[in-house]
Amino acid sequence: MPSNEAFSRVLIDEALKESGWNLLDSKQVRFELHTATGRADYVLFGPHGPLCVLEAKREDGDPYEAKEQARGYADNMRAPFVLLSNGREHWFWNYERATERDAYRIERIPSREDLVRLRLKNLKPPRPLLTEVLTPSYLKPFKPEVTLRRYQIDAIDEIAQGFDRDHKRKFLLEMATGTGKTLLCAALIRRFLATRNAERVLFIVDRIELAKQTIEEFGVVLRDYQPVIYKTARRRPGDLLGSSVVIATIQSLLVDRRFRTEFTPFHFDLVINDEAHRSIYGDAREVVQFFQATRIGLTATPKAYLKNVDIEQLGKEDPKALEARELRDTYRYFGCEPGLPTYRYDIIDAVKDPEGPFLCMPKIFDIRSDITTQALDEKGWAVVVNEQEENFKIQDLERKVFTPQRNQVMCEAFLKHAQPDPSGELGKSIIFAVNQTHATNLTKILNSLQPGLAVTITSRIPEASDLAKSFRDGKRTERVAVSVDMLSTGYNCQDLLNVVLMRPIFSPTEYIQIKGRGTRTFKFRVGNAEYNKKFYFLLDFCGVAAYFEEEYDYSIPLPLPRAKAEGAEAPTSAVVGARAPSTGESGGS
Repeated sequence: MPSNEAFSRVLIDEALKESGWNLLDSKQVRFELHTATGRADYVLFGPHGPLCVLEAKREDGDPYEAKEQARGYADNMRAPFVLLSNGREHWFWNYERATERDAYRIERIPSREDLVRLRLKNLKPPRPLLTEVLTPSYLKPFKPEVTLRRYQIDAIDEIAQGFDRDHKRKFLLEMATGTGKTLLCAALIRRFLATRNAERVLFIVDRIELAKQTIEEFGVVLRDYQPVIYKTARRRPGDLLGSSVVIATIQSLLVDRRFRTEFTPFHFDLVINDEAHRSIYGDAREVVQFFQATRIGLTATPKAYLKNVDIEQLGKEDPKALEARELRDTYRYFGCEPGLPTYRYDIIDAVKDPEGPFLCMPKIFDIRSDITTQALDEKGWAVVVNEQEENFKIQDLERKVFTPQRNQVMCEAFLKHAQPDPSGELGKSIIFAVNQTHATNLTKILNSLQPGLAVTITSRIPEASDLAKSFRDGKRTERVAVSVDMLSTGYNCQDLLNVVLMRPIFSPTEYIQIKGRGTRTFKFRVGNAEYNKKFYFLLDFCGVAAYFEEEYDYSIPLPLPRAKAEGAEAPTSAVVGARAPSTGESGGS
């Protein structure tokens, strides 16, 4: 046996142990087992006999090449599963199931419990997804006021066709903010569970506030599957084990890498990533890849790192740069061609939908103080500090230099230009600030202008998620929420009439996400009259919209994030208290 195959055996042994196999128990694992067609490297046993033949290849070899050899051993041993491995790369084949025509690559070797469960599933195979027919009234038995829209059904059917017909196991839905992704997912999950293509589903979000919002919806339309939030349910193991739908944040799964100790690689049959453009990098990627399940990504803003890139040329010139782009590209991660998701439904589709409109567009107001205008200039805003002139750019305001009068002017201009609701009261508004201190200062100013007008909702505020919910549901008297990032994604406030940028934004993804907070339609009722929300105001105090709507080139390849130098510290800067010079303002729509 070549030495590098011996080394691959060491790696395979470690991988088996990591997935819970006891290599010293001959009732679980046997080595070099002779069969009528040859010698199987490993045979993995369940309570009732052979479960899986594992064929080892040299570390530098392609394990897939051992497929036919392993097939013979599996036939001879009547083992339902085949594993092919070189220690670093594993391939799995559910050989017993006729629809599983080929082996596919997996990140982790399945545990004994995984294989036993898969065997039982083989004995009673699931029915095709498309046999569970979706109609607009599919969820009405659970929530009578809910009607699935045609585009939601089309998106779910597109996944079902790829799953049933093409045996795909990765999908990406690119859906505009406000198009009902949570409701769509509830119907999608129900279809997987009802057809037995999934017994357990993991729904991953990136913030606990989004988990709480999701459980509100899932708790109604999926109540017979007992959905739980992982962070709280793990304290009651019976609730977690009894649930078919687990909602979890990436952070809660990562604590002490508990996803590895509390779950097996095949524990979940379906994993859905909400805001998928965020959850496939760094440590989060390890969580997602651990689970060997059908993967579905949902996002309004996929990261297209391979768009308009000459892949062949870049591979020759800089293979590492190509690899970095491939690892970060949302489309590639979910098995799609660059820029081509499984299904796309953008804001224009939603506004122009014949059955809609389902979203509304913004009216953009560019409102800048003199300080903002100077800070946006190439030279920056010039300030004399300690008898020396310093220049500050837009990103420095409220970080390196405080500008109380500018904040006052912005708040006054906001009240002057903001859209009222049909009753004549200030329309519900979200202001996005530079940081938490800036948010607090803006709230103080607004409440000095109109007492009880504004509330700060940031992660520093106790019970911030409850505040956000009560503000969304109209259970608070304040008309303005001042935040930083907490309300920028996944916050569904349908009657929002003003989105206000009092901070600069440098990422097109972040801009699109924040702009999407106002796009939801709504029907106001004043007395006996009804008024439809036809548009919302985007009040921009930092030149953001002008840049991303007019100047930004969306066709050029995305720049790769800069790697931080090891041991490097962030530069420190003195904080300057400054008063604004003349603070005239200009505005327009």
